[in-house]
Amino acid sequence: MTNVARSLRGQRAPDFSLPSATDRQVTLSRLRGEPVILVFYPADWSPVCSDQMALYQAVLPEFARYGATVLGISVDGVWCHRAFAEDRGISFPLLSDFEPKGEVARAYQAYRLPDGVAERALFVLDRDGYVAWSQLYPPTVNPGVDGILAALHSLVPETQVVT
Repeated sequence: MTNVARSLRGQRAPDFSLPSATDRQVTLSRLRGEPVILVFYPADWSPVCSDQMALYQAVLPEFARYGATVLGISVDGVWCHRAFAEDRGISFPLLSDFEPKGEVARAYQAYRLPDGVAERALFVLDRDGYVAWSQLYPPTVNPGVDGILAALHSLVPETQVVT
């Protein structure tokens, strides 16, 4: 883990409103009251990103046991996200950090300036909107789900996990 990812832990997550389609916006602060998983990724259609998003789609029922919402975020446009989601069967929102390019990724210190894309970074936010866990990964590494699930488990008392 880098110091960048660690530096946001314990802080309120920067709020944002990003398009999930041409006529829909997702505003982070409206999701307070439930854990949120922010998945920053470099680009739709790349092999590692495709595998990562497919894995999260497959694990959605497990995330739902913790009451968590998953949001994918990249600098791709809404039309690219729509085609990618339809082709790959992704049902969770893919948000477009397109214009101004990477503004939200930059707020989370997860923007890869030399390449003009989001870093591969994960953030788990608690019910109050604070960063409970974060991790930055090399662009060529699929981070999997273990860290996310461990973070979610630490946020929710056993009696509240839906079985």
